[in-house]
Amino acid sequence: MKVVLFFPPATDPRAPHLALPALAAYLRLNGVETTLRDLDVEGLLAILSPGRLDAAVGRIRSGDGDRIGPDRRAALLSLSDDLSARVQKALRILRDPVRFFDANDFNAARAVIDTAVAIATATAPVDYSLEPIRYDAAGCDPRRLRDLLHVTAQPDRNLFRDFWEEEVLSDVDAAGPDLVGVSLTNRQQLLPGLTLARVLKQRGHFVVLGGSLISKFADDLVRWPEFFEAFADGVVVFEGETALLELVAQLGGGRDFSRVPNYRYLDGHVVRATATHVENVDALPTPDFEGLPLRDYLTPHPVLPILFGKGCYHSRCNFCDIPHINRVSSSRYRRRSPAKILEDVRLIEERTGARHFVVTDESLSPEVLDEVAEAFSALTGRYSFAGYARVERGFTPELCQRAAALGVRKLVFGLESAAQRTLDHMQKGTSIEMAPGVLRACRDAGIRFHLFGMIGLPEEDEGSARETLAFFLEHRDLIDDPGNSFDIHRFGLDVRSRYFADRDRHGLLLGPGVLDRELAVGLGHDDWRNSRGLSSQRVEQLLSEFREVLRRTFRAYHNSPRHLWPPFEEHAVLYGDYYRTRPFPYRSALPDSGDGRAFRLRVSPACSVLPNGEDVEFTSYWNTVKVPASLARVLMDTRVRTLAHLVSECADLPSEAAARAGDVVHEAVSLLIAAGVIQFVWADADAPVVNGPTPHGAVS
Repeated sequence: MKVVLFFPPATDPRAPHLALPALAAYLRLNGVETTLRDLDVEGLLAILSPGRLDAAVGRIRSGDGDRIGPDRRAALLSLSDDLSARVQKALRILRDPVRFFDANDFNAARAVIDTAVAIATATAPVDYSLEPIRYDAAGCDPRRLRDLLHVTAQPDRNLFRDFWEEEVLSDVDAAGPDLVGVSLTNRQQLLPGLTLARVLKQRGHFVVLGGSLISKFADDLVRWPEFFEAFADGVVVFEGETALLELVAQLGGGRDFSRVPNYRYLDGHVVRATATHVENVDALPTPDFEGLPLRDYLTPHPVLPILFGKGCYHSRCNFCDIPHINRVSSSRYRRRSPAKILEDVRLIEERTGARHFVVTDESLSPEVLDEVAEAFSALTGRYSFAGYARVERGFTPELCQRAAALGVRKLVFGLESAAQRTLDHMQKGTSIEMAPGVLRACRDAGIRFHLFGMIGLPEEDEGSARETLAFFLEHRDLIDDPGNSFDIHRFGLDVRSRYFADRDRHGLLLGPGVLDRELAVGLGHDDWRNSRGLSSQRVEQLLSEFREVLRRTFRAYHNSPRHLWPPFEEHAVLYGDYYRTRPFPYRSALPDSGDGRAFRLRVSPACSVLPNGEDVEFTSYWNTVKVPASLARVLMDTRVRTLAHLVSECADLPSEAAARAGDVVHEAVSLLIAAGVIQFVWADADAPVVNGPTPHGAVS
């Protein structure tokens, strides 16, 4: 029997996801020939191919399409010179074991790729991007089944149609698999994933959908026979190892699908649901990544996902849908034994060479980390890990030292709020009083961290929201490190959370038609109203204020469109390992007044530089900034200098504020860094210096 498993677009293809390698390991162990295709990374590289990019630039130049206005068109065209060559260079940088760790090169490479994706899709009826992750088709609400049925039947709404037809579908047809699986993990994959499933089904393949996203609709699928008619012969919900193996057996034999656990299928005009099966996590084989293009992902070394356990040991937060997903098991958290984890890591390294891992657990408990650290005690420094965690008292200085010895390089903490009454309201089960101690223990052990914060929760007032901002400001000494990252974002109401279930009790008012969206995961900001808390408008005002305060407070390393030290799990663990014993020579703002150290500036290689009258326009992926030509000459000079030298050069420029030249220069250049235009590196850093793009006659 043959199986082909697909991972569809759209995520950020830094590394493979765990679903396909986990399923492949189980099927291969039981004698099923299994092929894996990651169409996420394959699709991105297809879009970035020289021929397709050149054609996209040509369409913009010819005025094709009406989706972009004249300003956006001009900006994209200004960034299109030698685009294909610059994209290939950017991909090489992201895969280069030296230049990847040059934060300026890294960020410029990412910006070039983002620009190329924007150009490739500018005239298409699809919005696709990596940051933020997005795949939307014009006129389609992917939360509505009728829209999905309509749009997936329109070939011109499929951004990857040519690539699939030329390089994917014929391969599947030739292989003649007994089953084709499509794994849907992120909500952004819903539209491209269902489009892929529909095309495969139309070509006569037996198509099965699965993954954590589709499992959220396990109870709803029985009401949607039209879903199965269009997209799939069956859907595996929750865990798929035993289900897929039994399904393959039934396809080769009696075809009694009622014997397949965790399965939804169409029987005549009725959707049947079978019994639920919960896997023994400790009995599952080591994930098998064979067949995935590990050299094609956007990292210089493979960073692979690994499992310590399934579920969340707390599983009580009112804002989260994990308690809903975990209901299939009597245990909130099913652990893999430390000995099995050690075996997994060693076997994966033997097969792939990978020594960097992202732990996919919803939350790593201190107890689990301690036990795993003990199992790995003889391998200190061999492996590196990143993972998610709660701000628990168990993260003591001793535990953090042991975790660092294990190889933990970054932990992503759900701080959520710094107001205890808000934490209690959401049943977070944590105390804000012990948070500084946890962060200090991580810092002292050399473990970097990310802090998630949010405002606008049910019944939260402005005072509570401001306490969250105050926490970041009060503990600047703990947080202000290039390897740390953070954000304060707007609370989103998940339809499978306890807050949604108890919305009447919390004064949450839904907009018209919200409950008619069959495939909703979270609600948009305009879909509901917090009648006993902050209004949507006030939340947006506060976020704008908070972000500006945080930008100025943490401007040394967090004053740019992206964190200089990438916060993404796969990239963060690599940076954490590389800079564990090295100084980080990059900044996102000029040094403080009085700092006499020498540095270099350069225009970001991802920018275009064009004359505009007496000014020069610097255009980046994010925006266009106009500066006087005389200042542009100073900024484009890559000579080594100090802050005093830079100020003296700029003080000679015409300015009404010459007397305040120091402050003016500092603010002006730092704003250009914040715009993604100028990059900074200390002069004594062991890092390559590359000039930015040459302006077209504006500056000599």
